[in-house]
Amino acid sequence: MLGTILLLDAALALGNLVPQELALFPATAYALQLLIPQALQANPMLVSFLAGILATVATLLIPAWKWQQVREAKLQAEHRALRARNEALHKQAASDGLLAMANRREFERVYQLEWRRAAREHQPISLLLIDVDHFKLYNDSYGHLEGDECLRQVGDVLQAAAARPGDLVARYGGEEMAIIMPRTSLEGATRMAQRVHSLLAERALSFPESPVADHLTVSIGVASTLPQHGSDRHTLIKQADEGLYLAKAKGRNRTGSVPRLRLIASEPDSAPSLAGQA
Repeated sequence: MLGTILLLDAALALGNLVPQELALFPATAYALQLLIPQALQANPMLVSFLAGILATVATLLIPAWKWQQVREAKLQAEHRALRARNEALHKQAASDGLLAMANRREFERVYQLEWRRAAREHQPISLLLIDVDHFKLYNDSYGHLEGDECLRQVGDVLQAAAARPGDLVARYGGEEMAIIMPRTSLEGATRMAQRVHSLLAERALSFPESPVADHLTVSIGVASTLPQHGSDRHTLIKQADEGLYLAKAKGRNRTGSVPRLRLIASEPDSAPSLAGQA
């Protein structure tokens, strides 16, 4: 259809029914003018007759062409809308409804991608596991609605602390949350943990029933590694969990880390380390 319209447009311009410079495709009209024999150009009546026939046909074809353009534009708009809805559904499926952060499923997906990227680029990756201290006691003291608000407040603190675009804050389960930190050493991850403690202390969410402090606190397990191709990515999660266990065992409201898993703690370099009271 487009080829027919090109010829019609060129013929109309050639027959002076429309000025050539106003033709839809002036280059085609010019090329057609060069190709038509001089004898045909010398007979304006014949050209006008042919142009009249073509104009009649054009009145039928051009609206159809325009309708096709409108239809294609509509289809493209529908495609964009569908893609936007799919993105919204994906975001909804990947988010925790209560805390407005990544959920466990999204954590697993991103963690796997970042682990592979770290192994490919020979970059470190760090992980923080954060647990709200005595959250059950908080729920029992103030009720589940206040407990939900408590988790939202902690989530806001984590989002504020992990401000880099590559970091991911996720709800790991219950009152436990996690932060994935690509291209970050153990020192950098430990500084992030201390920042979380500081920001939470500044927020001073009242919790006088807590045996740890008069405000809400968290315990954090930190781990970092340089992944290798084929290595088990769950090892880092186990190390962070070991650090979290250590922080709780030493009184909570602090950060713990272990250079090795507890199952090989008999090695000389496996002594646990513990950050000071936040």
